[in-house]
Amino acid sequence: MERSLIPDFGCGSNDLQRPVIRQAKSNVLKLKFYWIGQTKDKRLLSLEQEFLARIQKFVPCEIRTVPEERKKDPRSRSAQMAKEGQKLLSLIPPGAILIALDEAGEGLSSPKLAKWLEQSMAGGSPELAFVVGGYWGLPEKIRQNASKTLSLSRMTFPHEIARTLLLEQIYRGISINKNLPYHK
Repeated sequence: MERSLIPDFGCGSNDLQRPVIRQAKSNVLKLKFYWIGQTKDKRLLSLEQEFLARIQKFVPCEIRTVPEERKKDPRSRSAQMAKEGQKLLSLIPPGAILIALDEAGEGLSSPKLAKWLEQSMAGGSPELAFVVGGYWGLPEKIRQNASKTLSLSRMTFPHEIARTLLLEQIYRGISINKNLPYHK
């Protein structure tokens, strides 16, 4: 749809070269967070929901989960993780930028994460897909398909705490980019 900036009052202004405003396409970037299994700890679930609600004030986002495979036998761990990885990948749409969270990933300060987030959100992808592994960790298939691997710390955290930390850091990054007082 095109609109003229110069109104036509019926007095020959049609001869003027009119600048045209083009409406932007409605490609709104979404942030999606993919978990293996539900968050069982009610306190951490409450924090997840709090930070998700804060993020949603600025950008559409949601959490998607796949069922956690039963932890039967440690010897079948790799097969269980492979199933979880396939299920996760089936949820992530083509064109999404997959970001895996792993202790061996790139560690960024909060301001550097904010800058990376701003650049990624302006990059034209329809979705940034953040994946946090489950009880057994991050499936290898996710690592292989990830565009970027981030680390929250060199330390190992339980996956439910890593989820909350990720959401808090994404909100902090948005706050930095919007000059909100949250990040001091």
